[in-house]
Amino acid sequence: MELKFIKTSPTENMTLLIQTPVPRKQHLAVAEKLIAYGSVYAEQAGYIEEPENPLAEKRLQMMAGEFCGNASLSLAAWLAKEKGLAVGEKTEVILEVSGADSLVRCEIKREEKGFSGRVAMPLPKAIEKGVFMLDGEPMELTAVVFEGITHIIVPVSLWGENAVAKAEQAAKAWASEMPEAFGILLFDEEKGELHPLVSVENVSLIWERGCGSGTSAIGAYLAAKAGKSVSVKLKQPGGIMGIEAEYKNGSIESLSITGNVSIVAEGTAFLSE
Repeated sequence: MELKFIKTSPTENMTLLIQTPVPRKQHLAVAEKLIAYGSVYAEQAGYIEEPENPLAEKRLQMMAGEFCGNASLSLAAWLAKEKGLAVGEKTEVILEVSGADSLVRCEIKREEKGFSGRVAMPLPKAIEKGVFMLDGEPMELTAVVFEGITHIIVPVSLWGENAVAKAEQAAKAWASEMPEAFGILLFDEEKGELHPLVSVENVSLIWERGCGSGTSAIGAYLAAKAGKSVSVKLKQPGGIMGIEAEYKNGSIESLSITGNVSIVAEGTAFLSE
């Protein structure tokens, strides 16, 4: 099987955008092979499809049917490049994206190196506290539930020096109770640092270097906790991502993330049948 692809780096959250049509029922299996170390290698993959809504330029269908802000920015940046957007110019790209009930608007600016952008994120379906068990110990943690992905926020101080190993252990222990795609977000609120671990059932467990939906989850969590709008920058392993959460009348009314995208490769991948 030969597959045309684009490889992007949105805050080093290495992403494959697959151009060759692939039946939806094969998306996860094909993506699993493509993102593997012995293939093109990335943290995640999405498929470029033709949209149903005529107002959208393209549809982005992620490998597990989740929503992904970074991949949305990546596709918008590539489409802007294809249009010949000049350095310093801005444009808006409208997309259909899996996991989003409405069209997704991306603002893209061409920089000297790569692109910068802002994308409107879907609102959470719920922000709820729950009790999670690990090694027989109960922990009350906050889960931010989006369509297609749920993020569990863990204060980095909870597990201390063992946080990385504990998060990986928790991801495996909690997988049967969680959606197909979910994240464990190690969050240091005082320092504004986020280390996101994302699990896709039977496909991958990856410490992402920059997580758009995780960034959005933190913004929603902070706004709901404070009862007011927030605008914060989150330092992640791959760089800084911004989140703006508008809070009015007791609820979150809008979320948007900002970040940088570079297009690092385009080519053909060869997969064995």
